[in-house]
Amino acid sequence: MKKTILTFTTVMFCLLMTACGTASGRADEALVGKYIPVKGTALGVTLSGDDMGGLTIELKSGGKAEIEVYGSTGSGKWVNDDTTLTLTVDKTDMVGKLGKDTIIFEGFLKEQVGHSMDVTFAKEGTDAAKPENFLPEEEKALLGDWEGVSVTDVMDDDVSGEISPSALKVTLNPDHTAVISFKGEEIATPTWSIFSNTVSFEGDVAGDARIYGEYKDGVFVITYSGEDNYYNFTMENSKKDASTQEKENK
Repeated sequence: MKKTILTFTTVMFCLLMTACGTASGRADEALVGKYIPVKGTALGVTLSGDDMGGLTIELKSGGKAEIEVYGSTGSGKWVNDDTTLTLTVDKTDMVGKLGKDTIIFEGFLKEQVGHSMDVTFAKEGTDAAKPENFLPEEEKALLGDWEGVSVTDVMDDDVSGEISPSALKVTLNPDHTAVISFKGEEIATPTWSIFSNTVSFEGDVAGDARIYGEYKDGVFVITYSGEDNYYNFTMENSKKDASTQEKENK
């Protein structure tokens, strides 16, 4: 679904980028810089920064602008007042609300794409561009270092006598990269995503093992299946443990 939305939007955006706009007016130098998308919604689907990684807007001195969409670039112009910024490309105006190092466009390219797409851009290199600031709550809950605290087999029987629950360790980063270790060895550096409680890992895993997870009602279970074994690890976040311990100590 996300891929379809982004492909269609990209095609329409590229068709739009055929000529410079005709914007005129104030263009404050403080706004000059490159802006990257950090959050978006389209057709009810939430898009995070990496979903829109091929899209950037660069505001240049003198009110000039450059837009890049997956390698295709186009030129335009921009002006601003105290609360909004107007980006003009091929005589089409797109008005965004100014925030602290952010520009929020509602109905971005609605006339061209045919559906409403809201996008938040953040100025590169600022705190506003940090991905963790815009992740959905379910993704924020998964960030950090996780370690197994119990382990069962395919029949849901405890197999901690066969393998230590802490054999599986996983780090999930805000940029959706991950590091997975099994029995003290790094076995994968995949990307991760969550949809409808299912946590997916995309990338090669040592030994051709399969790894996937489920996060539901605050419980994170990761399944590790290899040629000769199948384990369900219930995970615990070390950062959450430290926070809980600190509260108990108080």
